Amino acid sequence: MELHESGEMYLETILILSEKKSFVRAIDVGEHLGYSKPSVSRAIGLLRNGGFVEVGDGGGLSLTKAQSWQRGRRKDLRAPHLPHKDACEPRR
Repeated sequence: MELHESGEMYLETILILSEKKSFVRAIDVGEHLGYSKPSVSRAIGLLRNGGFVEVGDGGGLSLTKAQSWQRGRRKDLRAPHLPHKDACEPRR
């Protein structure tokens, strides 16, 4: 499954919330992002089916091992999103 920007936003939110709380639920993600329960449920389902997120028995969300690279990029996740370097170079 290809991960789009919106999917990355959900993963980033799960990561940020998991640093603050030991148990992150879909409702926490929705409240943080300001999204409705159905929207969050659909997105989490897609991320789970794509192997990006695991949902525990109690509904707790966690990033899969495939997403562990994000833990090393915490500073990048909190930095303002800047255009890619190539986007700033003049066209030839």
